[in-house]
Amino acid sequence: MFSLGHFVWLGVFAVLIALLLIFIKRFAIPGTCVQKTVFYLIVVFKLFHLSLSMKPSPDGGLVIDQTQLSFHLCSLMVYAVIISNFIKNERILAKLKSFMVPCMMIGAAMALLIPTEGVDPAVPRVWQYMLIHATLVFYGLYLALIERADLSLRAFVNNLKLLACAVIAAFLMNSVLMEYETNFLFLRKPPMEGLPILNMNHGWYVYFLTLAAIACLLLFLVHLPFVLRDAKARRETRKTA
Repeated sequence: MFSLGHFVWLGVFAVLIALLLIFIKRFAIPGTCVQKTVFYLIVVFKLFHLSLSMKPSPDGGLVIDQTQLSFHLCSLMVYAVIISNFIKNERILAKLKSFMVPCMMIGAAMALLIPTEGVDPAVPRVWQYMLIHATLVFYGLYLALIERADLSLRAFVNNLKLLACAVIAAFLMNSVLMEYETNFLFLRKPPMEGLPILNMNHGWYVYFLTLAAIACLLLFLVHLPFVLRDAKARRETRKTA
């Protein structure tokens, strides 16, 4: 973690994401084009991930490794990207994109900062892990800064509810797949050993409450600039009315 190789990955992705956002804004690339491009990239990266996640079945053939099932937050966002391309109801789509923004900006960014697959570029799984999370970070920023997804205070409350549903689903799946030591949403144990705050030094309940508090705080911090922007716009509108 935070080795030279790790900083190289982070630096390259930071530059690429910034350049892409500037390019899209400068040349007014249509939202449908961006959405479809991200959709196809995500599908390719997910298929790559699945190809690396197969294991022999006791009865013959191959199955997906249970630890690689899609119950991590970023895995859920992969399916959210795919599903969003088929939703025609604008109200539902707006709520889904609102939820996608903080999950991608926080979850995928944290995944890049805490690379559970390592940072060795000679390992194919590292490329899959880094590319898919960098794509999610980019799309989250795009939705927030360019497409202007709803990040109001009301959306914050709604996103808390959706996040709670994801936590319940992940907790249940961790229990069902306990024999495989799954750790979806890192509810069973921290993502890595030796983390300064997210550790089991004081037991699981303290760890879980700490994890929940951090998640709520980060979610609020993502919404805060947009809540303040909307409040400022309303004040200016009242002044000019």
